[in-house]
Amino acid sequence: MSERAWDAVDTPVVVVDRERTELNLVAMAELARSLGKDLVPHTKTHKSPVWARRQLELGAPRVMVAKLTEAEALLQAGITRQYIGYPLVDAVKEIRLAELVDRGLEAVVAVDSEAGADLLGRVAERTGRSLSALVEVDTGFHRCGLETEEDVVRLARRLADGPVDYAGITCFGGHINWRRARADLPALVDAEDAVLDRMATALLRAGLAPRIISEGGSIPAAFGERLKTATEIRPGTYIYKDYCTMMCGAATEAECAAFAVATVVSTPAGDRAVLDAGSKTLSGDGPADGGFGYIRERPDLILASLSEEHGVVRARNAGPTGLRVGERLTIIPNHVCTMMNLHDRFLVAQGGTIVEEWPVVMRGAVR
Repeated sequence: MSERAWDAVDTPVVVVDRERTELNLVAMAELARSLGKDLVPHTKTHKSPVWARRQLELGAPRVMVAKLTEAEALLQAGITRQYIGYPLVDAVKEIRLAELVDRGLEAVVAVDSEAGADLLGRVAERTGRSLSALVEVDTGFHRCGLETEEDVVRLARRLADGPVDYAGITCFGGHINWRRARADLPALVDAEDAVLDRMATALLRAGLAPRIISEGGSIPAAFGERLKTATEIRPGTYIYKDYCTMMCGAATEAECAAFAVATVVSTPAGDRAVLDAGSKTLSGDGPADGGFGYIRERPDLILASLSEEHGVVRARNAGPTGLRVGERLTIIPNHVCTMMNLHDRFLVAQGGTIVEEWPVVMRGAVR
C-alpha cells in the first residue's frame, strides 16, 4: 500500500478518484441516452459546481438541488438551469426564490400543496419570469408527495390555471434501497412505474397531460429500462457510488469513487481496533451489512460502531483483527452524500496520486 499517495496524508480525510468519477458520469449519461430519457443529476452528493458543470456538459438539461442555499451557490457559479426538489411554502422562502429568479435562476420546482402552488404563482407574478412546476407524487416512500389521482389532478389544475408553467409530475423512489432484498428490487421498480403510469393516465384524461415525468433515485435509475413511464431520471449517488449502492447491485467496489482514509490509532484488544474516523467523518447511516462502511483492504473486517471521533473495527468472525497501530485503511461509506457534507474539502486523486484539493462548496447548504 505504500505506493499510494494518500498513505502519507493527514487523516481522517476524504479522497475522490477523478478518473473513476468521470467514468461514472459518462456511464449514466450514456444509459439515459440509450433509454431515451433526460438525465437530471442531483447535486446533493458532490455539492460541487465543478461536477455540476461537467454533468451539464454531458447533456443534462438541468441539475437538481434540494434547498435554496444550494441553488444560490450554483447560480453564483453561473449554473442557471435547476430543479428544486424541496417544498417551498413560507414567506421567507418566497422572498428568497424571487430574488434568485430575478438574478437569472431558471427553476423547475416540486410542489405537493396548494400553499406551495400559490407561492410559486406569486413569485412568477412578482418577477414577471416563468417558473415551471412539477406535482410531487408519493410512489411508496411515504415522505412528501400526493397519493391519489384526484389530489394530483386537483393540484395540477390549480397550477395550470395560474401564472406558473405546469410541467408534469415528479417522485422519489427512496423505498427502493439496500434495506430490501436485491431480488425484490426489479418488482419494486415495476410497481414504481405502475404508479407513475396511473397518475399520468389520470392527468391525460383530465386534459393535463404531463410533458415531464420525473423519477428520482440512483437505484431506480440503475433499473432504468423498467421505468417505461418516466421521461427523466434524477440520480445523485451515481457520481461516486457507495456501499449501499453496492449492496443493491447498482455498483461494484471498483466503481466507488469516494472514500475516507483513516488511521488505526489504537488496538486495545485483539478483537478490536480503533480508527480516527467516526461519525464526524463518515456517514452515520446504517448499520448496513452490520457496519458503517466497507473496508476496502479488509472485507473480512467490519466497522462495527462509530462515536464522534472514533470508529471501532471488529472481525466478522469475532476473531482477532490483525491490525496494527499506524496502519491506513480506506473506507467506502454506507451513504456518500452525508459523508461529503461533513467535510470542508476533499483530496482529488488521479492515477493513485493526489493532484488537487477541492472545497465542498455547498456543504451545510440546508436552508
